[in-house]
Amino acid sequence: MLINKDYLDLLKENGLDAFEALRNFNGGFLLKRNKFRSVNRIELGSRVFYLKRHFWPCRERLRSINPLQRKEDARNEWNSMLLLHSLGFNTMTPVAFGEIKSVSLPVFSLTLTENLYGAEKLETFFPKHFRPPLSDQKIRDKRAYIEKLAVLSRDLHNNGLNHQDFYLGHILVRQEDDKLFIIDVQRMHKNRAISPHDRIKDLAQLTYSAGGLGIFTKTDLLRFFHAYAGSVTLTLGFKKLAKSILLKVKKIARHDANLQRRKKRHQIK
Repeated sequence: MLINKDYLDLLKENGLDAFEALRNFNGGFLLKRNKFRSVNRIELGSRVFYLKRHFWPCRERLRSINPLQRKEDARNEWNSMLLLHSLGFNTMTPVAFGEIKSVSLPVFSLTLTENLYGAEKLETFFPKHFRPPLSDQKIRDKRAYIEKLAVLSRDLHNNGLNHQDFYLGHILVRQEDDKLFIIDVQRMHKNRAISPHDRIKDLAQLTYSAGGLGIFTKTDLLRFFHAYAGSVTLTLGFKKLAKSILLKVKKIARHDANLQRRKKRHQIK
């Protein structure tokens, strides 16, 4: 198991410096669990950590053999966090990582990260602070955050990175220093240059999650596109990109609507 040396003593004091201890940990508060992963919130004294454990059903192990199959496990998240830090992006602090393999195929993996204190998800931050009507100062602040988000997205993509779950719930803001943090990066990947497909997917996810808050206007979206493009005028190529993004947003909306209908039918049964 890999452990961030800054946290080794703390983990030892709490008996969590061994892989099996984290693998079998049953304390804390369970935030999420499905057949692929679980997330627990752990308090160690005054500090808060998140333990994310990934489970690999047999079918998923076989799929991982395919070199074209993008990895979505703890190792990928660990490496993505390290990469983001090295490139100057703000993200979670990697504390520990471990995995088990069988005949070179993943079976189980985990990451431990520390809480981003004072940071809040943008999906709750925007409605809390920018619900209309807005004062002139609030309008300026809202525009500043939109531009900051656009620049973050552009810088991420200019470095060949695509998040793949690029929703406002996976971007945090810390008001005391106005820093944005990227979280939940187990699906993030790096290429020499981001593909049009990946760029559209990321920006459509962001646009879709923003649209669901009911506080952003078409002018706000246009402002985001201008800031992302880094230009006061949009080229024909970028206008085509924007059109593709909006089409993808509609597909995401249909997919989510179908998913909700299936969930309701399942609950009725």
